Amino acid sequence: MWRLTMYLSRIILILCLLLATAIAYAQQYNIRSWTLEQGLPQSQVMAIQQDHNGFLWLATRAGLSRFNGINFHTYTKDDGLSSHNIATLYVDSRHRLWIGTTDAGLQLFDRSSFKQYGPDQGLDAQSIAGISEDKDGKVWLATGNGVYYLTDTSVEKYGALPDISYTTIIHTPSGDLWAGTQDSGAYNVSESEIFRYSSTNSGLPHDHVTAITCDKSGTVWVGTAAGLAKISGGALSLPQLPGQLGNSHITSFTHDSYDNLWIGLQRNGLLKYDGSSFTYITRRSGLRTSRITALAADTEGNVWIGTNGYGLQQYRAPWFVHYFDFGAISEPRVTAVGRDGNGTVWFGTDEGELARMLPQGPEWQASTPWPRGATIYSFLPVAEEMWVSTSNGIWRLGSGAPRRYAAEQGLPAPDVFQAATGPDGKLYFATAGGVVTLAQDSLRLIPYADGSIKANTIFRDSKGRLWVGADQGAFLVEQGRLVQPQELKGLHLTEIRSITEDETGVLYFAAFNSGLLLLQNNKPTLYTSSEGFPNEAIKSVYADEKDNLWVATNRELLKVQLPLLRQQGKFAYRLYTSPSGFRGQEVCDNAMLQTADGHMWFGTTKGLTHYLPHLDRQQPLYPQLVLTNVLLHSNPTDWQALGYSLDSITGLPQDLRLPHTQNHLSFNFHGISLSDPEQVVYKYRLKGYDDTWSQVTERSFTTYANLAPGEYTFELLARNTDGDWTPEPLTYSFSIVPPIWRREWFVGVLLLVFAGAVLSVVRLRERSLVKMNSLLEMKVDHRTRLLERQNREKEILLQEIHHRVKNNLQIVISMLNLQARHVQDPEAKDVMQALRSRVRSMSLLHERLYRHDDLEQISLEEYFLEICESLYASYGVSMDRVELELDIPYTKVDLDAAITLGLIVNELVSNTLKYAFPRGENGVLRIELIRHDEVQYTLTISDNGRGLPEDFFEKQQTGQSFGLKLVQSLSRKLDGNISFYNNHGTKSIFYFVLPS
Repeated sequence: MWRLTMYLSRIILILCLLLATAIAYAQQYNIRSWTLEQGLPQSQVMAIQQDHNGFLWLATRAGLSRFNGINFHTYTKDDGLSSHNIATLYVDSRHRLWIGTTDAGLQLFDRSSFKQYGPDQGLDAQSIAGISEDKDGKVWLATGNGVYYLTDTSVEKYGALPDISYTTIIHTPSGDLWAGTQDSGAYNVSESEIFRYSSTNSGLPHDHVTAITCDKSGTVWVGTAAGLAKISGGALSLPQLPGQLGNSHITSFTHDSYDNLWIGLQRNGLLKYDGSSFTYITRRSGLRTSRITALAADTEGNVWIGTNGYGLQQYRAPWFVHYFDFGAISEPRVTAVGRDGNGTVWFGTDEGELARMLPQGPEWQASTPWPRGATIYSFLPVAEEMWVSTSNGIWRLGSGAPRRYAAEQGLPAPDVFQAATGPDGKLYFATAGGVVTLAQDSLRLIPYADGSIKANTIFRDSKGRLWVGADQGAFLVEQGRLVQPQELKGLHLTEIRSITEDETGVLYFAAFNSGLLLLQNNKPTLYTSSEGFPNEAIKSVYADEKDNLWVATNRELLKVQLPLLRQQGKFAYRLYTSPSGFRGQEVCDNAMLQTADGHMWFGTTKGLTHYLPHLDRQQPLYPQLVLTNVLLHSNPTDWQALGYSLDSITGLPQDLRLPHTQNHLSFNFHGISLSDPEQVVYKYRLKGYDDTWSQVTERSFTTYANLAPGEYTFELLARNTDGDWTPEPLTYSFSIVPPIWRREWFVGVLLLVFAGAVLSVVRLRERSLVKMNSLLEMKVDHRTRLLERQNREKEILLQEIHHRVKNNLQIVISMLNLQARHVQDPEAKDVMQALRSRVRSMSLLHERLYRHDDLEQISLEEYFLEICESLYASYGVSMDRVELELDIPYTKVDLDAAITLGLIVNELVSNTLKYAFPRGENGVLRIELIRHDEVQYTLTISDNGRGLPEDFFEKQQTGQSFGLKLVQSLSRKLDGNISFYNNHGTKSIFYFVLPS
């Protein structure tokens, strides 16, 4: 097995060039800071609490400050705060915020005002050092002259404990009370039994107790002015703290979501205890100061750190640990990461520095065989040797002296980017001048048919194939030559920077500025921004053992879930940027590595980053939505002055019912995400106004103007940087009250008044109408009998007239029939037949009139059917051959209009039967009447015959056809017009108007 330590010792003995120096450097954590420049009112943070809405409350020497991740809102004496000297904060189970001061007693803040607790309520102490709540919901106080508890109406002193100065108080899940004192140790009250732990009776490090906490296992931790004590099962022990921290002054405790105990030290930074060991965090680890005053953990897994003089700090994203500064080497560009046969991680920089990662930190090598300034690109362990690809050629490190392969050995270019072992056992190298293979201690260039290439990466897959990523695309090494696979030829990809393979054998290619290429079962699929990829500038890809694909672009790092990508082609990924803990900015080419423990290592432009997957949160953390304000006409609104009561939790008006004149509302809101507040986006809607969601926006306010009277509900959703939308919207309901004249009760009263007035008038009228009614009934009865007799006589007369007219028309038809028998000219016969059909249509009309009782109006459907039946018989056409379709709604017209419409239908149907089907073809004749309103109609007569003749429109313009002239003349009689179309046959559309 190759060992670099052996290599270093031999280099010292043989060449006297390399000196190994082991220097441990502190790892850096993701710690952010807020000071006066970011809006913090004062640089001393004495206490921290998070409420149920997600807000962070900070006790400073300049007031009480509320923090939403971006902005600070500070309450001072001008807002009703009794004192700026706040010692402690506490949020109870009823979401109330309690404020303990050093000189003004206790206050309760209900989101709108402060309530004072002092001597009038039974609290005789001015200094409140600690606040706690028991399992019954009772609030307890540690004060300068004893322990107190709150009842529904007053504050009572707890007489079981002495009247001395107390510094802290807690209640354990089992119900025990623990109280720390100024100089008498710690008291434990358990089921009315009291025990005191002091330096004399139990080995407590110091009798000045500064902080007490209890973990999930029931173990109590006691912080003192001179060290840490642990009490479990009644037995006290002293944990061994690292270094010289055993006698440190402890200021605060907190427990994070990973079950770690955090310990704040007055002058020595932070300690994190994971149950088995302590981690020491100082300024070298990212803290701005080692003076810690307060600690708190939020619901997102972050730890908040209050300092003495350096503001507020946040420890977040613990899954990334960074190595950026190494003394004389500050923020090196780590261009290569690899591991040797022993599993030791090695990394190199673009300036040629080389280091290995030891448990205590990186160990940099004092000297290297390559010249300073040479870039290290990659490592390849082979047996007991390590092959290093650099900008100064290929270097072999192992049991003997270092060996360099350069132009003298056949290297086509000094830049060697990556190496791989081929299926034949030979070494292959991707260089700026192509791909070379090492054989018999010399290098041979792999030929390429189209000339030279720049090979960026080389990779051997699970099938033993050797892939090459080059500026000209992706290639395979086959039979000693570079060939492009047939399945990739049509893609025309360039600049392949990285290649990897997952556990199922699927290959992934990073095509810079082109996207991600997936090769599955020899089927390529290119994913770009249009398929949901956030950035096409991909530099490196790496498939880890957890079936994730790590994708490094020029701006961010992504962890893609491969099962979903392989099976559905969808991208589900976690995005890592600087705000989410990945501070390396940009991963260097192919500088990603997974070790046997599942951890990932990334070489970046700022140094080395270590990813701890077991600390990366798996459950989505949704932003906590808060509606911060509701404004009228975009101005600050005093809702209490307007008569509305405020919700004690939200501070918003309850049961908001606005008059119709106050219908211009603005909503200010915020999605609290303390881990990454800048990346929160929103969408919203106002149900009752518009049920569609708004576009995704970064704005945290919206306005609705001129709202109509009605019921409304404002709904809000928010999304964090991981793409997680809040599962349920935040809602706020209100209503706009209509004016008095539009209210239901007012309309009801008006209707009652109107109904009463009408009823009175009706009753007065009834009396006179009853008298007139009897007289009118007699007159009407007499006149009715006279009119019925006259109407009957007129109907008989009209029927007789129509009968005689019909008989006369029949005589005319008979005369035309006799005359037609003696006419030899075909054209004259057609004219005679046309005349017969026209007269026949009028005859049918009079025949219908004398047969029916209604002598004024004609039913068009029956009338048109009789005309068509007559024409079919006249022309000898069977309805089986030319099917007749009538779509005529029930319509009655007067005699004059019926004659006009009958003549038009007669002409158009005659033309269809004569010309549409000249060779006896089957067809359809359709007559359709559409009523648009009371007077406007459209009559359409169409067939699927041969269509209009070519000279039809010319004859129409010149007036050569008598039938067309007749139809157009008749159409004008009904204020209409007629149009003809060739549309798979002939279609005649007649628009006309019937008198109302």
